[in-house]
Amino acid sequence: MDKFLMENQLKKYRFNPSLEYSFNVADLMDESFLKDFLKKLSIAIKAPSEKVAASIFIKRYAFLAVMSLYSMTALNKKLNISLENVKMESAVQGKDWLPGISLKDAALQDWDGNDRTEWRASVYKDLFANSIYPLISQLEKTVGISKLILWENIAVYLFWLYESELKDFDHTGEDFHYLISEAQGSLFGRYNINPLQKYYAEKTYLQEFDAEVRVRKTCCFTYQLPAGKRCKTCPCTQILKDRRCHDGENICEAVRSFA
Repeated sequence: MDKFLMENQLKKYRFNPSLEYSFNVADLMDESFLKDFLKKLSIAIKAPSEKVAASIFIKRYAFLAVMSLYSMTALNKKLNISLENVKMESAVQGKDWLPGISLKDAALQDWDGNDRTEWRASVYKDLFANSIYPLISQLEKTVGISKLILWENIAVYLFWLYESELKDFDHTGEDFHYLISEAQGSLFGRYNINPLQKYYAEKTYLQEFDAEVRVRKTCCFTYQLPAGKRCKTCPCTQILKDRRCHDGENICEAVRSFA
């Protein structure tokens, strides 16, 4: 596939090969760098705490997973999404942080046409176990945010990808089924069970939005940003109307049993 055509397809998922101000994602594995990053990000997006900033960061980083699985399902290609290969656009104070993502090495590896299940598992392991899991673990260790919240931040974008963006591709059905039903826990990190499975549920009709919505199991804290808006999928919205979680920044009482 022509490189320009590939980059053009991924552009809508925030791929930007020419970032002016960026940082190396691998540096976030250094605790002092991560603390400084979250402090600066909190100031830039006016988050009330590093824990909120950590959740917002993973929501933005989720687009790397979107790009990776889009490439796998739609293009039969594998991106190099190792931590050392990823750069993200830095946050600028006073602006919404919807960062571009670039790859130092943007070369694509073709599926060789052999066992797709084995190839797909290698894509998953590189993406989830080797790229996302280390960051999620480091964030949990550094600011005490629950992995449950961070994994759901990833999951909601992947469900959207397969249900909305990839509906018309040959491998969509089998790849999505594998993602939510067949992939082993070890492909996601130190897990016995696939951590994304618990977030996939039937959608519920919400009258206020006149839409079928898959309500989240956890709150991502977006409502704590200056705009004060809750996601329409927020679980707390179904119980409270005063824009406050039951238990501050901890997991809401509404979903405590889930944890």
